[in-house]
Amino acid sequence: MKPALRMRVLLVFCAIAAAGAGYRVLVAARQMPAPVAALDSQHPNDTHARPDARRRTHPSEAAAKAAATASASAASSSAHAKLVSLRAPLSLESAHDPFTASSWLPPPPVEVPAAPVRPAPPTAPPVPFAYVGQLDAKAAKPQVFLSNADQLLIVSPGDVIDNQYRVESVSESDVVLTYLPLHERQVVAIPREDK
Repeated sequence: MKPALRMRVLLVFCAIAAAGAGYRVLVAARQMPAPVAALDSQHPNDTHARPDARRRTHPSEAAAKAAATASASAASSSAHAKLVSLRAPLSLESAHDPFTASSWLPPPPVEVPAAPVRPAPPTAPPVPFAYVGQLDAKAAKPQVFLSNADQLLIVSPGDVIDNQYRVESVSESDVVLTYLPLHERQVVAIPREDK
């Protein structure tokens, strides 16, 4: 490195250090009037000891101090209010008792009861009948054989089975029933015979 370049770099670092030191001195000088004002307020009649006792602080500094004091007191009062709201006594009688245990935890959330769930509308049970056969398909009132577990029923259109099912119609492909308690139609399929 050239000696001229080294000298320039050294000068830049010295300038930065001098600026930093000057800034620190300036900050320290601005903070000095507050303690001096406090000392002046302790000795209001001692004008001979301090010739500049009349000069307390600059008006802008006084306004800044007043604003800082006001914001600090507002912040501490709001923090105090939050703290008091969190510390709820266990009962009304214990509110004035300093030896009562209290909780700093926030109160548990209020559980809102869920809206009642409407039950699903009732539906007819699956058809308990299976097609077994047919007596006379070409007759005016055809008869069909239906089985229900171990029972064998012979029914025709218009018949009521166990006061729960009514036979509505019989065709080549199915038997249409109505579930009477809900008036719901159900179908029993007739299997096709392959010839």
